[in-house]
Amino acid sequence: MHSLISLDNASVTRAGIRLAGPLSLSLQRGRHLAVVGSNGSGKTTLLKLLRGDLPPDRGGKRVYDFGDGAQRSPAGLRQRIGLVSPDMQEFYALHAARATGRSVVLSGFYDTPLLYGQATPEQEAAADETIARLGIEDLAGSGMGSLSTGQVRKVLIARALAPNPDVLLLDECMEGLDAVSRGEVLTLLEAALERTTVVCAAHRIGDVPRGIECAEVMEAGLISLEGDRSVALERLGDRAPEVAACDLPVARRSAEPEFLLRMRGVAVVIDGKRILDGVDWTVLPGEHWLVLGSNGAGKSTLLKLVTSELAPYADGERGTGTVERLGGMTMDEARPHIGVVSPALQASYARELGWEVTALETVLSGYRGSVGMLDEPTSEELFGAREWLERVGLGELADRPLRRMSYGQQRRAFLARAMAPGPALLLLDEPLTGLDSASRAVMRTLIQGLAENGTPVVMVTHHADDRLPVINRVMELEAGRQRFCGSREEFEASQIMG
Repeated sequence: MHSLISLDNASVTRAGIRLAGPLSLSLQRGRHLAVVGSNGSGKTTLLKLLRGDLPPDRGGKRVYDFGDGAQRSPAGLRQRIGLVSPDMQEFYALHAARATGRSVVLSGFYDTPLLYGQATPEQEAAADETIARLGIEDLAGSGMGSLSTGQVRKVLIARALAPNPDVLLLDECMEGLDAVSRGEVLTLLEAALERTTVVCAAHRIGDVPRGIECAEVMEAGLISLEGDRSVALERLGDRAPEVAACDLPVARRSAEPEFLLRMRGVAVVIDGKRILDGVDWTVLPGEHWLVLGSNGAGKSTLLKLVTSELAPYADGERGTGTVERLGGMTMDEARPHIGVVSPALQASYARELGWEVTALETVLSGYRGSVGMLDEPTSEELFGAREWLERVGLGELADRPLRRMSYGQQRRAFLARAMAPGPALLLLDEPLTGLDSASRAVMRTLIQGLAENGTPVVMVTHHADDRLPVINRVMELEAGRQRFCGSREEFEASQIMG
């Protein structure tokens, strides 16, 4: 079988730290490959090495041969290697919300994030054929910022496939998708197996399309095992979670506000599209909420209303809905008392700081509600930040840059950031997304403990199974409207009834 990309004793080292390697593998045409492993095992580094985004260290060898002769450099080949990754999803959410789905698909012909010139008639025809074949014509004219997570993922798959690549690299392609979107994306990827050679990186073998039978397990930057899906599944079975180093403190406050959150008649409209409509919601002291809904239901928009990143829509005769926080505080008064953990906040540290900030500096920034440190911390803040890093099991990593931490470790650092100032309310937007099984277990244990010890929690997810034992209230959103809002017992009874 023809080898498209081969690695021989290839390693990747940055700032004196070996990220992966030495690695040796041969990617053969038509032989699809799953690369599985836990957070921080080196999967993304391997994909970047295969694509040419990272060079191998001196002494290692990487060769491309797509039928026109072997070459060591990826120059001229990037358009023949498609990529779908979390970094791409974050880029369009943060920097290119108004780019249309069709223009993003066309940008794949140039290996640029946006279309900067005029596409050729042949490219436009190929893009339209791919859009039609994947059944996403309804997304072609929409702005990326108006699409759900699953819809953006479909556009990025079309972008990768439109140039008819020799190789398609998928980095955690199922993360953040609800059950419906997950099934739809898996169907698209299974169809892609007939057209290109696929390498799919995931921390769960269930996130790999069924047509991929060959698997390699990565641990600590090395390929530790090669085999089929069953071998990978056995190796990646649930492992005992790490244990937080300290007991979590009991939250103590002098007085509880009458309410933590109160929304009345709230709607949100973005680019002419109604994201939320007629939301009435009150969060009282002692309540822990799970906010459920599929991709695009309006969950993250709801939290942005709480943090004042979005304002209620002035809805004609119905007027403007109201959002009140912590008994009626102004947002400036309430902001220091609301802790937030979200993928968007985590991405902002990558965008603005390049992940170079340390875990300790990340936690300290929580006292100011800023991205990164703006001024010198007090001695009390330093003590508190180190104490919370110990509590989430990261005490020994206080001085390590986020860039050198696994995704699961980063998520715990952001939880410590939210908790260090002693929040009156903790907002968690998809806190388990992107985590391997061990990291998920750690986060679930920490969140449960915080809630049990008196920190009110609002947890947003699209998985009903994510509801922790401490959750006592549930709100379910569907297409921006409240489908259910009540007690956990009532919600579970409604699920049984059908």
